[in-house]
Amino acid sequence: MITTLNFERAELRNFTADVQAETARSLELLRAIEGTLAWLERLTCHLRADANFAVKANAGLAQVVGVIDPDNSLHDALETAQQTVEALYDLLMAKRQYGRNDNQLTEDDGIESAYTEAIAQAADLQNAINTLRWNIGEHDIDAVPHVSDPSMVGSTPEEIKAIFDRLLSE
Repeated sequence: MITTLNFERAELRNFTADVQAETARSLELLRAIEGTLAWLERLTCHLRADANFAVKANAGLAQVVGVIDPDNSLHDALETAQQTVEALYDLLMAKRQYGRNDNQLTEDDGIESAYTEAIAQAADLQNAINTLRWNIGEHDIDAVPHVSDPSMVGSTPEEIKAIFDRLLSE
């Protein structure tokens, strides 16, 4: 009888220790899920706002008179921004896959869908920046004054040399 009672006590102690450990792990997991979802929501909103800004800036290009980016510094900055967004996109893709591979997470946790939404917004931003960068370049090409003197246009090395000779002789 005492052996059975001792065994029962040991089993109850093991049971309570397991419940405490599982509950603590579950609470930590829930905190991590909530933190990740909050971070992804803020990031997604930020990416969406940046993409909307790029779309609006692109829409306003038609009203701009003159060259926007004479030294290509905007082009370079936009290209760097695109590369940064691409790196973020790649990171989000990897983190989503880690979440898919984590057996502790379920579809109901919302991690995968939150990552998917952030990934889509990163792609939208990257595309909006690319369109803006491209359209600024196109705008600037159209805004540059064109040569109206046909004698100042050359297509062969000899014609170009003749143009330079004329310019240098003036």
